Amino acid sequence: MEKKKLYRLLLALVIPLTILYTFGILGYVPYQVSYYITVFFIVLFLALRWYERFNP
Repeated sequence: MEKKKLYRLLLALVIPLTILYTFGILGYVPYQVSYYITVFFIVLFLALRWYERFNP
């Protein structure tokens, strides 16, 4: 998959998760949902960073 398509797909995934995360912080959804979204964002950040480092 080319880089531009991958980033568009990730953006479409991250924006709804960010909204869901915000609802978790506000108390509309269980806080545990926000916890798992945070873990997912950290793993995604590390994966993208490693991908860029090893595949320039």
